[in-house]
Amino acid sequence: MKESKSVSLFLIIFLGLLTAVTPLATDMYLPALPIMPGELDTSASNIQMTIGIMTIGIAVGQLFAGPISDVLGRKRPLIVGNLLCVLATMVCAYAPNIEVLLLGRFLQGVTGSFGVVISKAIARDHASGPALIKLLASLMMVNGLAPVIAPLVGGQILAYETWRFISVVLAGFAILLLVGSILFSESLPKEQRVAGGIQEAIKNYKMLLKDKAFLGQCGIQCFAFGAFFCYISGSSFVYQNIFGLDAQQFSYIFGINSCGIILFSIISSRLSNVIKDYQLLHGSLCVLFLGSTLFLGAMALNIPFLVVTTILFFTVGTVSLFGAASFSMAMANYGHLAGSASALLGFFSMMSAGVVSPIVGIGGSHTAIPMGIIMVICSLAALLCYYRFARPRA
Repeated sequence: MKESKSVSLFLIIFLGLLTAVTPLATDMYLPALPIMPGELDTSASNIQMTIGIMTIGIAVGQLFAGPISDVLGRKRPLIVGNLLCVLATMVCAYAPNIEVLLLGRFLQGVTGSFGVVISKAIARDHASGPALIKLLASLMMVNGLAPVIAPLVGGQILAYETWRFISVVLAGFAILLLVGSILFSESLPKEQRVAGGIQEAIKNYKMLLKDKAFLGQCGIQCFAFGAFFCYISGSSFVYQNIFGLDAQQFSYIFGINSCGIILFSIISSRLSNVIKDYQLLHGSLCVLFLGSTLFLGAMALNIPFLVVTTILFFTVGTVSLFGAASFSMAMANYGHLAGSASALLGFFSMMSAGVVSPIVGIGGSHTAIPMGIIMVICSLAALLCYYRFARPRA
């Protein structure tokens, strides 16, 4: 495969929007989380679980979407996935209780996962090595706008409508992706597709997991993104319940912190030709662990708001660094299995989010100690996976 193919601006924006499904579907209604328990007559932990259950849906869906795209190509699965995502999102909009909302969010995750995993497979179809890191960094810049804009939009919607209208807006976004999928030109030629059907493609998972280096990257994705999703699940309660911000003020702070993702994406693109991908990965994981430790200490000692949000700005920004570097290293030898390999990486990253989200709220909605503890544990585990499996041997 060539180092890189020509990548149009339309493709970069389209792939970026596909990867934005997760941040949009979570961040847009983050400002509503503190008021949703009262409206649905449930607990804060159950409401936080609506984030976790969606990411579990994304994790499970990717396991099927990846191999399907290796067998059938990228275009048809994208069209079907986005069409079903529109329907699932409308279920969320009209959910009468927490049980139906959880079901709708799970289906939203499963159907939205097609765009998440296939977008990365398409990126691997077009590039590898440093060129892939640059392309992923470009996608993260587009993707990074989602957590900046989403809570702002969500906060403004809540000023005039209920949280249900947020799901209607998300359905409109899914329709936009559906149109983009129809216009998209297939990136995986028939002669490069996996022969033997979907069952054969799924068998490739066993081969991938036997590769210790690849398995190490799966562990890094699992734990590093677990720390990141602790922030996603708990930030609204930290800023609104502990520091007393309202929904609009929270959306502004959340957007500022998300600008760190865009800033670090630019840094990642600039550094891809200067330092090795494993050095970029190691450095970002160290910052993630340090930031998580500082956040836990700050919340335990009741450190002022400005210090806490500064810590989170740099901690959250590392997601664009370790995400791109880890993915590039994992995919180095598996361009011919881009869909399946991307699916496994996505499964581990999203499954961890589904596990940590309800734990973050286990101490109630007025403490961030559980959030800090889980962030420290996850970031430390990611570092250990790097040292044990992913670090290149001399």
